[in-house]
Amino acid sequence: MKRIEFYYPSFTKKALTFTIDDGNMKYDRMLLDILEPAGIKGTFNLCSDIHKGREKETREFYRGYGIANHCKYHPLVNFDGVEYVVSDEPFRPESSDHGKIYKVEGKDGFFWVMRPNGWRQMIYEEDFIRYVKEGLDELGEIFGGGVKDFAWPYGEQNNAVVKEYVNSVHRSVRKTGPTIDLDGFAIPKKLGWSYNANHLNLLEVMEKYEAYPDDGELKFFAFGVHSIDFERDSKWDVLKEFAKKYGNRPDTYWYATVSEIFDYEEATARLEVTDSTATNMSDIPLYVSVDGEKTVIAPGESVGI
Repeated sequence: MKRIEFYYPSFTKKALTFTIDDGNMKYDRMLLDILEPAGIKGTFNLCSDIHKGREKETREFYRGYGIANHCKYHPLVNFDGVEYVVSDEPFRPESSDHGKIYKVEGKDGFFWVMRPNGWRQMIYEEDFIRYVKEGLDELGEIFGGGVKDFAWPYGEQNNAVVKEYVNSVHRSVRKTGPTIDLDGFAIPKKLGWSYNANHLNLLEVMEKYEAYPDDGELKFFAFGVHSIDFERDSKWDVLKEFAKKYGNRPDTYWYATVSEIFDYEEATARLEVTDSTATNMSDIPLYVSVDGEKTVIAPGESVGI
């Protein structure tokens, strides 16, 4: 039997994408002003509530990019194994008891809870599940469906019931925290994946990705996690250098959204191989080599091997 090897579109082995949280359109615009001319694509993880009343603007702004669910209202969920004490006192961030939680004024079911990075708004699991679903439905309405993926607000949270639900209604689920190249830049597992670099180590990790040798497998690189991070830490020059050095190179990198990369990986798994043929059972063209000879197998097409 002849050897079949997969490629991304344009017969590249390396995909490049980004995963950006929160839908801060001011800084997302600044990010896209740098990345769009370089042809670099990616995914924006949105909380549907902040786009209420400006659905058309949101749809036009993010046209051509991937959209993932970031949970309506961007809340924390109650942690497993933690007993919370609700205070009857008014919430005062400077003096409130860190060991208690406080009702959020004007937001039924929301509580202020102290975390290592300050006071944050928390809800209980039944409400979190409701807002995950509402966020998914509302983003689907804005963008005409097709929202498959999820990014945890504040990173993957310690609540087994919520985690099971989130995993059950999304095709992929992203946590927070760069993984660099612990898996050899392999396409990550869909449930619990993360990005490879952030604004602080973007060029350093991308240099490793650029130099990573071809071992026959498809590779994955994503950076995150907020567009405002580049502003807060004065790293726009880093992003500009990244775009100049690694953008507009379609023969080296496949610039795709997170969802497109996972779609393509799923399509490769649907290639049916017999002793004499390889048949593309997916609805995506597959870029392959058969004993070193490159070819494209169209959806439903068979090639001799």
